[in-house]
Amino acid sequence: MPDIPFPAEYLDMSLLYAALSVFAAGLIRGFSGFGSALINAPVLSLIWGPTIGVPVAALIEVAPAIQLTPKAIKIANWKTVWAFGIPALILLPAGTFILVSVPADDMRRAIGAIVLVVALILWSGWRYRGPRGVMPSMCVGLVGGSLAGATGVAGPPVILYLMSSDDSPAQTRANLIAYFTIILFGIVATFSLKGLVSLNTLWLAAAMLIPFIAGTAIGTRMFPLASERIFRNIALTTLTVSSLYVLAA
Repeated sequence: MPDIPFPAEYLDMSLLYAALSVFAAGLIRGFSGFGSALINAPVLSLIWGPTIGVPVAALIEVAPAIQLTPKAIKIANWKTVWAFGIPALILLPAGTFILVSVPADDMRRAIGAIVLVVALILWSGWRYRGPRGVMPSMCVGLVGGSLAGATGVAGPPVILYLMSSDDSPAQTRANLIAYFTIILFGIVATFSLKGLVSLNTLWLAAAMLIPFIAGTAIGTRMFPLASERIFRNIALTTLTVSSLYVLAA
């Protein structure tokens, strides 16, 4: 097979900035079970544009899914997970149409704004106190799926919904990991069909795997050791700063 070189146009300082951001996202993903896409999607969209940054952010999530999902399978409440996951998969293609149709700068700022709103809500301590069950879960999943296709960020509505439940942190973490794994494969399939998974995105995703896997592994080891409150504040600070930077750039 002929050698396929790494695309030269990406061999600059932006690759280093992306790697540092991805490593930080991996730390948060490994510790909490979520949050990496909330950092990677807006920052990588700023660096490479949404139609490159969002697919790369999705592709590198395969690594933590392989690392974290086996343990989560045993703990997750699959009735809840599928109630989110199936509706989300249904609306993924509609969201992807938005991603390829909206101008790049507008899409990048929209992603940053969504992440900022989520970070501020989580920081405020607000909790969803409305009805629960299959129908509310499906509605949350529909919103999550449309966001996943448009921005690569599938989590905000599901995160807010699950973190307001009475489940233990371990149960919530497992449910989130299981949900994100389902959505991940839907995103990769949908992006591939839409032509968003190119040789460039594959190369960039491969380059980001080492810092992401390293960050996820370290974050996973920190889960039973670190103070939940301290790490939560670090995670939310990172989300807020990254989204503000993306909006201001």
